[in-house]
Amino acid sequence: MAAARQAAPPPAPVSMGELLREALHSPRDLLLMLGALVVAMLVTSPLPTYLWGPAALLLAAIPGTRIMSRVHARAEQRAREREHPTDEP
Repeated sequence: MAAARQAAPPPAPVSMGELLREALHSPRDLLLMLGALVVAMLVTSPLPTYLWGPAALLLAAIPGTRIMSRVHARAEQRAREREHPTDEP
C-alpha cells in the first residue's frame, strides 16, 4: 500500500467550487446521487417520522461518498492537466 502511494502522483489542490462544477458537468453522477437519496427515503418510509431524515442520510452517505470520490478524482485530473498541459492534439 505504501509503495502504491509513493508511486501515485501528488494530489492536486481542488476547491469546493471546482468539485461542484465537476459534479454539475456529469448528469450521470447527479442522477446517481439523487437516486441514492430517493431509494434511501423509500427504504426508511416505514420508520417513525422523526427517524426519516437521519436514517435516509445515513443510507445515502455510502453511495454518495463513492460517487463524490469519483468526481473528486476527475477534478484532480483536470487540475493536473491545467497545471501541466500536454502537447498532444
